[in-house]
Amino acid sequence: MINLFRYLGPLVYGSMALAACRQSYRVGDHVLVDWEGNTYPAMVMEALGPTKFKVHYDGYDTIWDEGIPRDRIRGLVEGTVIAPEPPAKVRAKAMKAAQNNVYKMGDHVRVEWHGQIYPATVSGIVGQEKYRVSYDGYGHEWDEIVGLSRIQPK
Repeated sequence: MINLFRYLGPLVYGSMALAACRQSYRVGDHVLVDWEGNTYPAMVMEALGPTKFKVHYDGYDTIWDEGIPRDRIRGLVEGTVIAPEPPAKVRAKAMKAAQNNVYKMGDHVRVEWHGQIYPATVSGIVGQEKYRVSYDGYGHEWDEIVGLSRIQPK
């Protein structure tokens, strides 16, 4: 009789060891997630199973929250992360929702940040009264998405 364990044992134990080496994530972890071909910072909101998580993308409306498999998480956020431009489907929905927004792309504004006011330029429309701003004189690592409550006309 053939001893299948002799042949399958290393495969089973090897797979178990590989699974044990993978990073585990918890609710509240700030992670990098593959979304529409780019990597975006997000927060783990809920564990939907041992290898599935609900995430909220930083700066995006909750309508974009989604359950994702573990293999779309690229790791924990470390340091400053410059998020890529929103995916095409997000831009299209944002433009439709933003038709009556107060500010448009290219508008010069003043933005409140930690109790101080800084000059900035609207560099993107993310949704209804949600804007991506670039602070004048600062690198793109400082760009952020802000709501109407933090923006004043220049």
